[in-house]
Amino acid sequence: MQLFRKTTAIALSLIGALALGNNSADAIHIGVSPPEIEVKIEDKSRSKTIKIGNFDKKPVKMRAFVRSWTLNKNGKFKLVKSTEQTLDNWIVFTPSQFTIPPGGSQTIRFAIRPKVQPNPGEHRAILYLEEVPTEGSRNSKAVTTVGRLGVAIYGYAGDVKKVGVINSVNVNSKPNGVKAVFDVSSKGNAHVQMKGQYTIWPAAKYPGAKATQPLEKSGNQPIKLPDNILHVGRLKLSPVLADTRRQIVLPIRKKLPPGEYVLDINADLGGVPVDKGIPFIVPGARSVPKSGKSPVSSLTK
Repeated sequence: MQLFRKTTAIALSLIGALALGNNSADAIHIGVSPPEIEVKIEDKSRSKTIKIGNFDKKPVKMRAFVRSWTLNKNGKFKLVKSTEQTLDNWIVFTPSQFTIPPGGSQTIRFAIRPKVQPNPGEHRAILYLEEVPTEGSRNSKAVTTVGRLGVAIYGYAGDVKKVGVINSVNVNSKPNGVKAVFDVSSKGNAHVQMKGQYTIWPAAKYPGAKATQPLEKSGNQPIKLPDNILHVGRLKLSPVLADTRRQIVLPIRKKLPPGEYVLDINADLGGVPVDKGIPFIVPGARSVPKSGKSPVSSLTK
């Protein structure tokens, strides 16, 4: 079979960066900080910066470009066409192409210069940082892999209102896994995003939502769990855009034996504290809980 050249773009999508907190691309071993930026469009006092680090043992050549984006009805990231009211048309940045030496870094500076009067509320763009294949790889018949990172930029104009509502939280439990499903609405003119921490308690030892606090790390050491807590996890759900409602699934990675538990949430949604405890049951592999309770537990507002 004849060999052919194929270019593959391995992209860290916006949602991957926001939901998972992941801001590096294994294909080219680079990292970016910060992975997302919020800025007032009226603030023209100074430029903003993005720092890209090259952790590889060879130099990497990159190019930068800006696009407009949204989320579809399933919460999936997608690019959209530019208009006179999209943020990508107002962003000016430098440099647009650069080479980072091994172990080195590069700073991109950008500013927002609206060409028209911005509508009140949120405007979104993504600044892509994409590897430029070397001349040798372009001419090769082997597969060329191109790495790409996306930095989310939120620009705010006028009176911005973040209004997040948790309609319900369901915990679906099976012997082979547990997942929490958050039904969230954004009723303002900007996105909302739940950030914080969750813990899992044995139901018999749960002190109530008001009695729990987020667990803190000690330096670079992992969080030490108190005796009554079985698992702790980071809670950073993907954003819910203005005037939308959708369900967001949080898989619980901890393997739990059959029994009664509580999912405790200490988080923030659009500036509003979220302090909830959701009881749930993990059933046996082939049995129904004696209490007769459903393995789907829920908490509505």
